[in-house]
Amino acid sequence: MGLLVIAAIIGFFWVCSKISQANREQEEREARARREAEQRRLREIQERAAAEERRKREAYLQRRRDDPYFDMMERQKEEREKEAKRQAELTRRRNLAAQFKYITLGGHKAAYCFDYYPKNRFPSVTAQQEADRRAVWNFKDGSYSYGLNRLADFLDGNFTKEEMKNVVVCVIPASTQYKNDIRYKTMCAKIAEKLPVINGYNYITINTDRSDSRTQKSSDTVWNLSFSSSVRGKTVVLFDDITTRGTSFIQVANKLKEVGASNVHGFFLGKTLSY
Repeated sequence: MGLLVIAAIIGFFWVCSKISQANREQEEREARARREAEQRRLREIQERAAAEERRKREAYLQRRRDDPYFDMMERQKEEREKEAKRQAELTRRRNLAAQFKYITLGGHKAAYCFDYYPKNRFPSVTAQQEADRRAVWNFKDGSYSYGLNRLADFLDGNFTKEEMKNVVVCVIPASTQYKNDIRYKTMCAKIAEKLPVINGYNYITINTDRSDSRTQKSSDTVWNLSFSSSVRGKTVVLFDDITTRGTSFIQVANKLKEVGASNVHGFFLGKTLSY
């Protein structure tokens, strides 16, 4: 009796295994059939696309053979498309350039993003003016992203990609090398990666640290600086976070002209608002 039970159990599991194996084989056949059907569908799509491309090509060649003005019309179409792209690029650049305010300092063209309201003179300002003020404070503390993006927009709006190849981005150095590095070094490297301009961070070097220009008694703001002749024949975009009367900018710009820069343009985040 016991042997019969064991035989029955073995038989049961054998039947179950066969059924399971049959099910797996059926699933594999169905999966294979689905894959083959999908491959056939993709091949049909590719073949239809290739046939359509051949049809268009043959129609194009036939039109060229039948229409003596076809080539001229195609050239005119290409010229219209190029002109449309050119106009779109000009509009884009004009919109970028229109974001800024333009002034002249010491005979040099300059631009800035916003009026700057010093906290000691303007304790109460609007939310936007406060945001602008904090953007300057953050930049001075080493957060360069805002300055980088605004400088990129200024360059992109005022110079073509070809013109940028002759543009050097320099900075009006801070009072100390430490401040200069945290504010400008990475920003200058990043702008040269983002646009085809030349990184001129090291073209104006600090020989010795000085007191803040707002507190120093001497009107000479370039006595501790050295200027590289690598700017010779180049257009220089001279960056600073804030300008007030433009004294530092004018003196640095004039020195750059002395060592050979062809043009100097100023760009500032803010211009200090007078009373």
